[in-house]
Amino acid sequence: MNEIFNKLIKEKLTPNSLYVLHCIKEKVSISKLVSDSLEINKLKADEWLTEDLSLTRKSVIFIEEINSYFRKSKKKTSSDLMGDNFDTYIKKYNELFPSKKLGSGKYARTNIKTLESSFRWFFDTYDYDWNTILDATKNYVREYEIKNYEFMRTSQYFVRKQNTDKSFESDLATYCDMLNESSSNEEDIFREKIV
Repeated sequence: MNEIFNKLIKEKLTPNSLYVLHCIKEKVSISKLVSDSLEINKLKADEWLTEDLSLTRKSVIFIEEINSYFRKSKKKTSSDLMGDNFDTYIKKYNELFPSKKLGSGKYARTNIKTLESSFRWFFDTYDYDWNTILDATKNYVREYEIKNYEFMRTSQYFVRKQNTDKSFESDLATYCDMLNESSSNEEDIFREKIV
């Protein structure tokens, strides 16, 4: 609140002047408690208002700056996005991957903090629960275990991989979809038939 009053003092505006500017911007009636003619004349003289009572550029910028103090932060915490025990689930997820280097030269398991960031994106983008995620991941790992993990993605890239055009893709989301769509025998969807 002090910052707002300091800005008003710096610009030589009264709270009533700010109120009048706000009313003009929002096109609402000015309260009888404020001497609008006195405030309007001062605002015109100081170039906050034009002669036709429109906001000047500097008044629009100033009001937007003041309004920014009242906007709520929309950033959600990891617990908000992924649930209270998200760190336990991330560890369970990561442990489903083999504890070895893949053919790409990268380790199959990624560090937990990096995974947390990827899962924040995943939970913000998709609507799956942890049980579905873990089951889909088990199916993915089982599928690549048969192939000796050849061309398998790391635990991070399975959740989210950035393409060259800066878009993201998620194999995990695809496997979650396949798991949800399978009604009877999910094993057949994820295993290749070997003849």
